[in-house]
Amino acid sequence: MPTRRQFIQATSLMGISAFVPLSVSLQSTTKSLRASLNPGAIGLQCTAAELLDYAIAFNFKAISPVLGELISYSKTQQKEYLSKMKANDIVFDSGGLPIEFRATETIFQQGLSFLQTNIQTIAFYGIPSFVTWIMPTHAKLTYRQNFNQHQDRLQQVAQVMRKEGLRLGLEYVGPKTLMARDKYPFLHSIAELRELISAIGEDNVGYLLDSFHSYCAGDDPKALDFLQAKDIVSVQVNDAVVGRTADTQIDQERELPGDTGLIDLKPFLNIIQSKGYQGGVSVEPFNQVVNQMDAVAKLKRVRASLQKIGV
Repeated sequence: MPTRRQFIQATSLMGISAFVPLSVSLQSTTKSLRASLNPGAIGLQCTAAELLDYAIAFNFKAISPVLGELISYSKTQQKEYLSKMKANDIVFDSGGLPIEFRATETIFQQGLSFLQTNIQTIAFYGIPSFVTWIMPTHAKLTYRQNFNQHQDRLQQVAQVMRKEGLRLGLEYVGPKTLMARDKYPFLHSIAELRELISAIGEDNVGYLLDSFHSYCAGDDPKALDFLQAKDIVSVQVNDAVVGRTADTQIDQERELPGDTGLIDLKPFLNIIQSKGYQGGVSVEPFNQVVNQMDAVAKLKRVRASLQKIGV
């Protein structure tokens, strides 16, 4: 599935306007959190087998699944992969939702059919959840029309996932600079996302929380206080770009956590842990410098950024 960067670029073109320890640490009690490796979020090209080897070598304790390849494995290969994960204390973090629910009904139904066909294999791997983002604008649909479409389609997705015990995590996109992209604005804060999740009405739907979006939306840790552990599906940490305020940050230009210090990650992580969350924490910097690094340099850099904040 396309990353948000690819989605924005593609839809704009069509006119329908994702190891070395450091001495500095936040020293927050983040031992229960698992450093997670999401290859697509850092421009890491690799196979499923290579991803697992990278995670072992650089001490990541969770990985986002390379879904298409894992589904193609034989039963023997599946069991061997899971055995290797278990031997190295590595679990699956959320995968990217393999459904394009923002397009036509036909395309949405094709994605839903793919999920229905493969959901048992996905569940066999122990992949706990899928996550996706909510675009904060739309070229043609009003807020209410867009809300209704999200409610209907994501409810269908959640119902398929619930049958096999999987959760669906939704992420709001906070930068105000993105709000001018299309004619109609849509949700871009945790309060609005909470309304959508409530309307979906499925108990396996929760939140993908990203420090960058919380910062841009003005959602301080108190805004997250309503959450329970079961509500938090996955967590991403990023930092903001120097020279920009929270209102002028750009969605696809971010820094790795702790690089600039503009986003105070300690209270963000503390509130998440206070709710009992013990899952994966990954980065999604949309950072050109990181993307262009070779694999080893990239992995060292990413792992060090998480170590810097105590994950």
